[in-house]
Amino acid sequence: MKRIITIASAFALIASLGFAKSSKLTIKNTVGSDLDELGEYDMYAHTTETDINGDKQTNNNFALGDQLQADFESTYVTARLRLEGLFQNVNGDDHKFVLRPSGFVHVTPLPNIGIIAGNNFYKYFAIPSAYLAAADDTTKYGRLLNNSVDRETYIGSDSFSLYGNGFAGGLTTNWTWGEDDQFYLKAAAGGSIYTDFGSDTEKTFDFGINAGIQHAFDLGFTAHEINSDDRKFGAFAGLTSIQNLILNAGFYYNFTPGDYLPEARVSRKDDNDVEVDKFKKQSTKYALGASAGYYFNGIGLGIYGDFITGLNNEYIGEIKYYDSNGNLTGTKTTTIVRGESVVKYKNGEAKRTDEYTAKAIPLYSQLHLVYDVNNSFSASFNFKVRTMIGDSEQRWLTFYPKVNFTLPGKLGAITAGLRLDMNNTRYDGGLSSISIPFTYTYKFKKKF
Repeated sequence: MKRIITIASAFALIASLGFAKSSKLTIKNTVGSDLDELGEYDMYAHTTETDINGDKQTNNNFALGDQLQADFESTYVTARLRLEGLFQNVNGDDHKFVLRPSGFVHVTPLPNIGIIAGNNFYKYFAIPSAYLAAADDTTKYGRLLNNSVDRETYIGSDSFSLYGNGFAGGLTTNWTWGEDDQFYLKAAAGGSIYTDFGSDTEKTFDFGINAGIQHAFDLGFTAHEINSDDRKFGAFAGLTSIQNLILNAGFYYNFTPGDYLPEARVSRKDDNDVEVDKFKKQSTKYALGASAGYYFNGIGLGIYGDFITGLNNEYIGEIKYYDSNGNLTGTKTTTIVRGESVVKYKNGEAKRTDEYTAKAIPLYSQLHLVYDVNNSFSASFNFKVRTMIGDSEQRWLTFYPKVNFTLPGKLGAITAGLRLDMNNTRYDGGLSSISIPFTYTYKFKKKF
């Protein structure tokens, strides 16, 4: 609680500096599920999966969340403070409540130079050509500065926990020139500090640059965690000269986001030489991505598509080494080929072999259709495929139709849908999950 009060006090103090000139405060509250940071929890989900022993189990999950967010904008200060809470019930027995505070403050004491600090930068200072139109998202590779959200931990018990992570900050620049400021150049550099509230403290450094010509093209490059063995790079290019058209391409080094890559069933031998299965999020050493879409103004129809694939069957992984007592003695980050033997050593003997059963390549693709019936009502449909090329059993399909209705009289907006998952990795064929996302959002704006 002390940390939350400190963040709120700093937010209020710095934000007050911006009131010297015209300012705007926006408060948004979203009740339900399918939230930005806790979006994996739908209001209701019925799931069936196969565990590592081959047994099938069924779960009924109920979740209700609330996201309270305050955005402040002025000539010199941009800030956001968000507090998310989530209540989850599994099978009517297990209860869980998670509280997650986050935010940032960006101060520009000089017209083109700024200082940013916080624990989550969201999509602020994102590269336009890194945008994925079907997913309506920009991954961390497309953001000039990363944040500490990927190195999170939860403090507390199984029933109640407080989200905690580190601190991130950096310097930013934003330059425009030419007729009507059509040329632009943005750059940022900084880092984050994370501690697991024990002896482990991690420091990472990031850099990003974005340049282009308005209504012509956009270029971007990012380097994240450049001081670590598993550093990540992204390079992007996009066409911006045609109105309502999105055409972006990206190259990724060490692509790891679990939202876009599939799980795979990993076969390995334990310390007793017994073969077991585990489920593991995939990553890829080199990846190529593209996103395209067009909105037809006359009929209110938008068609968008994303595509990201690995370029080979390599990934960057961590090999762990143990002594004869089973204690971890060291780790090594290296390039691993799927299907190759990956071993850990105890007393000089190999104790585990063959983490992956196939030399497969991860693939993500998504189709998004949206139809705006009028200013108050729209319908959309998402179809997502996450799979491993070369291993047909590792496939995850998602069908997600939803509607959005804006209530009259500035009473807010409601979104509701039905999410259907066919996860062959965890469930051998058929429907593995049926869930109901639902949110109600209300905004309040005040200008000063």
